[in-house]
This record gives sequence, C-alpha cells and structure tokens, in this order.
Amino acid sequence: MAHSNLSAVEQQQHVYESLCRYFDEHENEVIEIEILPPAIKPPDGVLMQDGSSLGIPKKVLALAFLAARQAFFDNKDNSRTDPKALQATKVILLFDPEHITAANFRKRRLLALRDAVDMLVYQKTLLSELCFLDSILTSPLHRQTKSPTLWYHRSWLLRLIAPLELKSASGKRIATIISAALDSVCKSGERHPGNYYAWQYARRLVIALGRVAAEVDAPFPFDWVVSAFSDRVCTWCFKNPSDISGWSFLLFLLARLDPVDERDEIVEKVLQYATKVRSKNESLWVFVRNALAHPTLLEDREALIETLEERLEDAKATDQDSTYSQYMKQSLHWIPIPGKPKSRP
Repeated sequence: MAHSNLSAVEQQQHVYESLCRYFDEHENEVIEIEILPPAIKPPDGVLMQDGSSLGIPKKVLALAFLAARQAFFDNKDNSRTDPKALQATKVILLFDPEHITAANFRKRRLLALRDAVDMLVYQKTLLSELCFLDSILTSPLHRQTKSPTLWYHRSWLLRLIAPLELKSASGKRIATIISAALDSVCKSGERHPGNYYAWQYARRLVIALGRVAAEVDAPFPFDWVVSAFSDRVCTWCFKNPSDISGWSFLLFLLARLDPVDERDEIVEKVLQYATKVRSKNESLWVFVRNALAHPTLLEDREALIETLEERLEDAKATDQDSTYSQYMKQSLHWIPIPGKPKSRP
C-alpha cells in the first residue's frame, strides 16, 4: 500500500480524504460503489476509480469510517456553514446505513438551508442529496440497498423536492424525476432480492402522487404514472420471477390502474409469460391467483380464468405431474367462482 508507512491515524485520515474528494468530484451524479474482494488491490492501495464507478476494499472503507466518525463528532456543533461534519456523514452512511444520527444531521442541514440560501441553490442541493442517496441505494452493496433508514430519507427528501418542482418544472421534468425514483427501486430490487423497503418506498410514492394529483393542478396525469409503472414493473417481474416483493407491488398497482381493461392486459401478459416458460416460480402464481380471486379487480375475470383452465388442460396432456401444472391446479382450486365447485381436477 502506498500509505503503509503512515501511522494508523494518518492512514485513516488519508483514505478518508481520498474518499471525500471522490464524493465531491461526483456530487451531482449517481455513482456505483463496490466493495472489492481481497484479491483485488487498488494501484494506490486506497481506491480503484473508473469514471463514475468506484471500488474500495472493505478494510479501507473501515479506516475511512473511523476518521469520518471522529470528524463528525468534532464538528457537528460548528457553524451551519461548516461542511466538515456534513462531508463526514457521507462516509459514515456508506459504511453504516443505519447510522440515525448521521442521517438526521443531513436532514437538519437541508432544512436549515431552506431559509438561508437562494431557492435555486437550495433546489440544487436537494438534487445532489438525491444523487448521493441513489449512489448508495443502487450500488452492489448488500446491506445498504435495503436500508430502511436510507429509504425513509429518500422518501423524506422527495417531499421537499416535490413542491419546488411542481411550481417550476415542466411535466416532462417531473416525469423524469418520477421515472428515476422507480428505476432506483427496480435496481435496488435486483441488487437485493426481496427488497421490502425499496418496494414499500414505491408504494408510498404512488400514494403520494395520487394525493398530489387530486389536491392540486399537477402537470402530470396520475393515470399515466400508474400505467407506466405497471408496464415497467411487469417487465421487471419477468426478469426476476421469483421475487415476491415485485409481484406484490404489481398487484398493488393493478388495483389503481385505469382503464380497467389494462388490468386484464397485464394479467393476460403474465399468463402468456408463465405458459411460454412453463413457470415454476411460486411468486408468479401467487400474483395470478390473487388477481383472479378478486371479484371486482378485473373486467373480464371469467375469461381469464377460462384461459387458465385451458392452459391446465394443455399441460395435463404433456406432463400432469409437473410443478408448472400443479401450480395452475392449485391456483384454480384457490380461486372461488360462483356456481362452480371448489375442487377441480
């Protein structure tokens, strides 16, 4: 290591300052951060940089965290304009995403800026904070991508950004922000399967958008948002068919999708996919049976159930005992249909 001759404290400070410089250079973009395996050594012994991608050994990050923690507690009571403590919280949250004190400090500093600086500067600072959060939430970092503290922080931040954007931004700009939020959720879901906190954030986002659209003259149609989300999440679920969290969110969207015939199209698309790949993913079939079991969710529910029955008959002709056919049979048995017996062959 290039810093092997330094004392322990000097090593900590050296790696901490290197990491802070990188954050400063990329404060207005989403970067990808990865913990390097022990076999890969950065040329300078500290960071491996490639544009907006950063690799850092776990031991080096731990050293940076120790220096950041010291810097934070030494400077957190200083003037609101002193950046040292705020800078330290980035490294702290990268290493420990559940550090509530650091997260709350960043919230207080953002609120303090609201009345202390020009509104454009404040708005730019909020968007930089969003870049910082997404850099951690969408990077291949196992603990960080499902951090409830960071996902709550993103939700809190969006509540500050929304009023500003609604006043000045075009519908296209707002659509970009909304799409970026869903992209962050989907990417985090890929990084950490079953990412409950990410998908719960997406639910809160949809509910909040619906409330805004109902209360103010929003420059975006809420129906478009739900429709776009449904198509995007459906595609995501096809790529990650075993992830129950994604299917659960798609079912949540289905109940809010208008016009109703689009709901039928989504379910039909899922059935076509399941037939094509002879799906053995229980999560997919949980979605199907919950969608078909709801008495009023779909416009042509009976026709979709008949489609499922036809697919089961086709599967029986080739392999009655396959997991694929068993899931279809269980789904049909689970779905109550007036006028038909509960048990089906």
